[in-house]
Amino acid sequence: MDFEEFRGRVERLDKLAASGDDRALLSELSGLADSDLPDLDRARLWSQAAQAHERLNEPEKALAAYDRSSALESPHARFQALFRKSDYLARQGRKDESRAILKSLLERPEATLSERHSFEARLKLLRHKI
Repeated sequence: MDFEEFRGRVERLDKLAASGDDRALLSELSGLADSDLPDLDRARLWSQAAQAHERLNEPEKALAAYDRSSALESPHARFQALFRKSDYLARQGRKDESRAILKSLLERPEATLSERHSFEARLKLLRHKI
């Protein structure tokens, strides 16, 4: 797929997301997220699918999509999907799992000071929401 086709498909995804039609969005995302795009593009698409599953109240599918995204990010020392998964778990009342992810992210040597501050702030919030 060339860049122009990719850009056109992403614009369509953005319109579907804005329309609130999460089923159509997931349908469009399914093929693209499993395509031959670079890992980090596909990771972003899987995160977008996870968020659509969240809105549709499909927690297991949302978590599976976050895991797919994380698996694509991991070889590139990225962890946005794990951070989002942690937030989702916290919102679901699964605070221990959320804390475990945040603590593991704090140990990542590639995390910037700003990112570490965000992880620590989330951990602090989780302590206060027990």
